[in-house]
Amino acid sequence: MRKYAEDKLNALIKTAGVTVEPFWPSLFAKALANIDINSLICSVGAGGSAPAAAAASTAAPVAAEEKKEEKKQEESEESDDDMGFGLFD
Repeated sequence: MRKYAEDKLNALIKTAGVTVEPFWPSLFAKALANIDINSLICSVGAGGSAPAAAAASTAAPVAAEEKKEEKKQEESEESDDDMGFGLFD
């Protein structure tokens, strides 16, 4: 059954006109071998908005962290100029 699923995935990938590493279809087929795909697809919307709320709550700290990293990077660039040498000196 898994080989059948792998063949179907390869056909889908070929029809889509995309390229993937050759190990992905077999890996995906193995991962989904014992899962009922119909129930998986039908239950996608059953979770409500909890995943969206969790994603929103984690997005704010990530954005703040990125701003901190940008600020640190800007400070380090400025400190190089203060040392008397730069890229075009």
